[in-house]
Amino acid sequence: MQNRPYIRSRWFEDIPLGEFHVFGSHTFSELEIIEFGRKYSPEAYHTDPVAALDTPYRGLVAPGWQLTAMWMKMMVGYMESFARGVQDGRRNGAGMGLQDLEWFLPVRPGHTITYTYEVIDKPDRVIRDRWGIIKSRNEAFNQYNERVMRFTIDILAERNPESLK
Repeated sequence: MQNRPYIRSRWFEDIPLGEFHVFGSHTFSELEIIEFGRKYSPEAYHTDPVAALDTPYRGLVAPGWQLTAMWMKMMVGYMESFARGVQDGRRNGAGMGLQDLEWFLPVRPGHTITYTYEVIDKPDRVIRDRWGIIKSRNEAFNQYNERVMRFTIDILAERNPESLK
């Protein structure tokens, strides 16, 4: 895969409050849960299906950070697709901070998680004479439509230079 700058398809001013997206779904396998657990969260309930039976989870579960990392992967892929063909020089800004991260229910092998995103605020503030802030609520739901994760994040979005004059 070629490493290229991520292009934003719209200016900050063009992104409405309430905009809602479904980034997509991912089914977590036993193997990927174990591999992620061994690398980043080496507790028995993430790495050993037999030993996990003797934990409060009564079986293997995905680490919360794995759910969050998959959100990042799904978000980047979705947004890159959303901006396909836009080559006018606008750049996506970095995340400024994640707030109120909560993992509500265990995600087990075979669970399919769907990730959503909603713009909930756009503070009237300009960062470094160029960027606005998009605050979004991000949630993940299992195949039973139960929420398994939620957080908010602030991401920079380039402002239209015309609006800054």
